[in-house]
Order: sequence, then C-alpha cells, then structure tokens
Amino acid sequence: MRKQINKDTILSIIKQYQSFSDTINQHDIACEYIAKLNEPITARGVRKVIEELINQGEPILSTPCDPGGYCYGGEGNEVIQCVKRLRRKGIKILLRARRLKRNSQRGQLKLMEV
Repeated sequence: MRKQINKDTILSIIKQYQSFSDTINQHDIACEYIAKLNEPITARGVRKVIEELINQGEPILSTPCDPGGYCYGGEGNEVIQCVKRLRRKGIKILLRARRLKRNSQRGQLKLMEV
C-alpha cells in the first residue's frame, strides 16, 4: 500500500516563500520534503498536493516568471497577476478545444463527401 503524502509538510515548505520574487519550484519542494521526512515524492506528486491544497482554500500562487514557482499569499497585486494569467490560460485552452472540435467536424464532413 502506498504511503500517504504529508500535505502539512508541503504547505510548511511553501509558506516560507511569500512573494513572486521569492518562490520555490516543485522539484525543490520535493527535495526539501525528502530531506525532512526521508520519504520519496515526485514533482508530479508535489503538484497534485498543491492542487489539493488550493482546492481546500490555501492561497498558494504560482508564477512562470524568473525565478518561477510557488509562493504563499503573495504581495501587492501578485494575486491579481496570477488570476489574470490563469484566466488567459483558461481562455486559450477553451479556444483550442473549440478549434479542435470544429476542425474534427470538418474532417468528418470531408470523409462523408468521398
């Protein structure tokens, strides 16, 4: 049976980083987690836990900008920046899905014409 990941440890690691100028990436979170608990975790496992923590109400922000990574709470307008970026990304994904659906339907029509 697989051992449960300690979410509190991951949260305590992220809480040390409070702004976009001071973030930590999932690989470094995994390394700190392993050093603290001597238990294995992957970067993918870290991302899954972070998603769960966000869904539970933790104000964990992410940024792709240098140095990139995660921080807790953020400063100033960093929350607004993060929300805007996530919305733009979501809109792009929805547009891509619409184009894919439209293009696949066109392809089906071409097959029917043959």
